[in-house]
Amino acid sequence: MTRFAHGGRRAALVACLLLAGMAGHASAADPDPQSPYVTPQNDVDVTYTIYPPHDTSKVMSQRMRWSASRMMQRVDPANAATYMITDYHAGTLTVVNPGQKVKTVIPAPGAANVQMGQRAQGTWLRTGVSKVAGIPCALWQTQDTDQRSSEICYTDDGVMMEVIRDGKVMVEAASVTRTPQDESVFTVPSGLKELHAAHP
Repeated sequence: MTRFAHGGRRAALVACLLLAGMAGHASAADPDPQSPYVTPQNDVDVTYTIYPPHDTSKVMSQRMRWSASRMMQRVDPANAATYMITDYHAGTLTVVNPGQKVKTVIPAPGAANVQMGQRAQGTWLRTGVSKVAGIPCALWQTQDTDQRSSEICYTDDGVMMEVIRDGKVMVEAASVTRTPQDESVFTVPSGLKELHAAHP
């Protein structure tokens, strides 16, 4: 058995926040949407800065790449031995440790709710607009995956730009590149030994 490395647990943060508050969908054609897209509608490559809840903790950086056609996400934490590939069609999340030549496969959180062209359902309140990394986004108040009230800034095409909780920025996009993502980015290396995730 194996447990996620410290960096692997942190890597899950953005992946989980991608699904914040999502429980269904509203009409994508709604001219005055009552909720945002919370799944990117196009291929994108985002580098996030993650601020810890305690000032004594270290600020982290991680890269998130998304393939809209494949419905796949890759999260690479900076200075970590592992990275994560989520396949929303297959409903799997694979933690890859290339150095140790091992992988751990678990069910992808919220995979059944990730659908293209559909807006999030649930309690969302648009509170204003902002600009993060030079890119405009709309501020939405909702409950995050911990059922705590958060304000999340999404672009019109569903890229998460910022997460604010209790007045403190928790996650912030440092750079965003909208460019087609190559299939190789989301390919789990062959020849890895599969380990089983430990249960608490």
